[in-house]
Amino acid sequence: MTLIWTRVDQKLIHGQVSLGWVPYLSVNAMVVADADTSADAWTQKIMMLGLPPEIELISFTPPELLAEMLSDDRFRNRRVMVIFKDLEGALAALASGSRIDLLNLGNQICRRPGQDIRLGEAFFVCRCELDGLAEFQRGGLEVVIQSVPTGRAIRWQPQG
Repeated sequence: MTLIWTRVDQKLIHGQVSLGWVPYLSVNAMVVADADTSADAWTQKIMMLGLPPEIELISFTPPELLAEMLSDDRFRNRRVMVIFKDLEGALAALASGSRIDLLNLGNQICRRPGQDIRLGEAFFVCRCELDGLAEFQRGGLEVVIQSVPTGRAIRWQPQG
């Protein structure tokens, strides 16, 4: 298994992912690491409709079980993309032993009105989430803000 790309995107699977990142990265397997989605068969079916044909395998899991899922033989010789719904999920995956070197911030809206900070074109965090991003950095994880492969990549650095 080769973990090609990890992304935070509240929309999970949508056009930027299916038509942009999947072909650009030659991904052939995808994992949606989100507790709510992993428990919702209807949402899973809808998401699978939007996947391009080169995706041979898609799995849904809570972030805490990501490391275990990726060690499964089904992912052997696959180019895998993991999508988290939010930063909290990415932190949970890291805390439970998932190995992530780079985190792409794609689309997110802060859920606390008046506390939103714009980090990129379509990526807004709440002030409290800046600590989580700084934790990624301290752990050696590279954080890149980029919605689509043809867009400008911005390397996030903590202010301070």
